[in-house]
Amino acid sequence: MATMNQHIRMVGMDFDLTLIEHRSGGVYVPSETYEMLVALIESGVEVGIVTGRGCWAMDDLLEQAGIPWGRPFPTFVCPRETFLYWITDGRRQPDEVWNRARSEELAKLVGWLTPRQYEWYKAIEAADLQIAHWMLWGDYGLEVGMNSPEDAEQVRQMLSQWIRDMPLAQVHRNYALAHVVLATAGKGTTLLHAARERDLAPQQVLAIGDSLNDLQMLNGKLGMHSGAVGNADPTVKQAVAAAGGIVATQPAGAGVAEILRHYRQKGLLN
Repeated sequence: MATMNQHIRMVGMDFDLTLIEHRSGGVYVPSETYEMLVALIESGVEVGIVTGRGCWAMDDLLEQAGIPWGRPFPTFVCPRETFLYWITDGRRQPDEVWNRARSEELAKLVGWLTPRQYEWYKAIEAADLQIAHWMLWGDYGLEVGMNSPEDAEQVRQMLSQWIRDMPLAQVHRNYALAHVVLATAGKGTTLLHAARERDLAPQQVLAIGDSLNDLQMLNGKLGMHSGAVGNADPTVKQAVAAAGGIVATQPAGAGVAEILRHYRQKGLLN
């Protein structure tokens, strides 16, 4: 059995296709999964969401799934892979110092991207790659939507070359989306900051996800435990397995419950 200081005291999970499923009848989270998350919170574990979405995009979706926002889940949220908010009784309390620093850096990054994006757009088109959508977000960075993961990977490689002289920039991909985002943030870095704010070591944190933009918190390089749901990208599953994490057989929310049960059996969760 694990000793007390090895117990997981924080769980951070991706939102879309990890916690929730989008079905024809609406948004779905298994009741067993929600009950397990509530039980963890009641035992003193911080349980939150780490996502590329903005805060405004999650409240209603959880309500549709029958989950009242912040009462008691989630206890924290890391929106846009960058910011941190603690949640008590449905109310958000920002980590003002962290959020202010990231906002200032994002302003610099977006200011740097703005005059370059037209040139990049034309270069991608010249490579015979069809762009589905293009968005420069002030609170996130550049998002380039393509029609396939293969095209998005080509764009990711191109963007990686173009941002080499910008220390604040990093590139990642989420299925058919390629992003230029803040190098001082990312899901893993932001989740690790949340843990430190609660005086937790990396090995007391469990991260769960499905997509390539979750790799920073799943590949073991930051010292956190990890889990991949059954519908995860094959690259994510390989990274989680290599890091000694749990790869679930069930998809999305059911996979989250499966991962939590595994860590409980390992003696790392109450």
